[in-house]
Amino acid sequence: MLLIVAVILLAAVVGFAAQRYLLNRSTHDDPRMGIERLPINELILSVRTLAGLLLAFVLFSVYASYDGAGNQAAAEAGAVLSMAENAVLLTPEARNDVLGAIRCYVRSVTGPDWGAQARDGRPSPIADAAADNITATLAQAAEDERNSAVIGTILGENGDRIQARIERADEARAAVPGVVWALMLITVAISLAGPAALGHPGVRTRVQVAVLVGTTVVSGFTLLVIHDLDRPYDGLAAIGPTAMLNVERRITDLPGGDTDPPCDEQGRLH
Repeated sequence: MLLIVAVILLAAVVGFAAQRYLLNRSTHDDPRMGIERLPINELILSVRTLAGLLLAFVLFSVYASYDGAGNQAAAEAGAVLSMAENAVLLTPEARNDVLGAIRCYVRSVTGPDWGAQARDGRPSPIADAAADNITATLAQAAEDERNSAVIGTILGENGDRIQARIERADEARAAVPGVVWALMLITVAISLAGPAALGHPGVRTRVQVAVLVGTTVVSGFTLLVIHDLDRPYDGLAAIGPTAMLNVERRITDLPGGDTDPPCDEQGRLH
């Protein structure tokens, strides 16, 4: 983020300083000074167009990835809640074990897993262990023939949970490659510095500064928004585990859901 701000500000300042330098070296009444600047400035138009199109395309792509991360988080929470509601139909002993395993998984997702994805975009080993515990608990419940009517449904929903978690973790990774970031910074810097340096000398300095500041602010904020949305679980627009937190509260209202799970508040198994 600091690099984005530094590049944008540096491009604007260097461009404007270059114009002041060129004006001081030129004769103010030289008619070529104003005539030559117009066609040169028009050469920058292609770069400015590229910068605008590139920013718009990347912003759209990043927002699609950001929206997908939120959808997958909601899908995972929905699958977990369906598992818990169907687990109520198991035998009492199996029901308590399965609901306890599910609650541990929910805690591991809302705590360590969410934090790990915000830091480096990778799942947490604590959540992996909690997920494995769900599979083992379901396998144990399946050994009782009385659970055969509902265990297949729960296993199917567990598959949906696994798929949603994989896609959620994939969306946590940065969608904009480093080479694209470099291209955006270069084109935006040229689109700011070029017109600032080659502005028509007949235009008042106050007007040029106002246009330059406005263009710099818009370009800078666009890059900062792209940077923030590219990290869906971190930053100002971070997606929180709201859906999964609601699932945990719902599970505690289910029969057998208020028993102490075999883990701590972070989902670490005892």
